[in-house]
Amino acid sequence: MRNGLRRVGRALALYLDDLLLLAGGVCFVRAALDLGGRPAALAVAGVCLTAYAVLVARSRGGGGR
Repeated sequence: MRNGLRRVGRALALYLDDLLLLAGGVCFVRAALDLGGRPAALAVAGVCLTAYAVLVARSRGGGGR
């Protein structure tokens, strides 16, 4: 029973970390939209998605180190 609860807790923590990271990206994109318009928002969205992809790849054992 405890192992099952720990597994659920770890999965939930990982999900919430990902959700927090995505929400932070949304805040950056919205701020860029307000300050610099649509081109700035699209550029920031691209950077956020690239950074997120790198983090996911590294967390799955990629990166070569």
